[in-house]
Amino acid sequence: MGRLSIGLLIATGLLLTAYFGLLAWRISDDKDLDITGGIPHDTFGWKPRSAN
Repeated sequence: MGRLSIGLLIATGLLLTAYFGLLAWRISDDKDLDITGGIPHDTFGWKPRSAN
């Protein structure tokens, strides 16, 4: 019984991880939206600070 419970927990965890990973990937691909909050798409890399 213990092995079955652990197997079901592992399988459920893997399925949920795959489901939410795919969902996040599809959302981020929609309309060029970045759900990770990274650098905006119109800039390339870090901009140096202006020397004031």
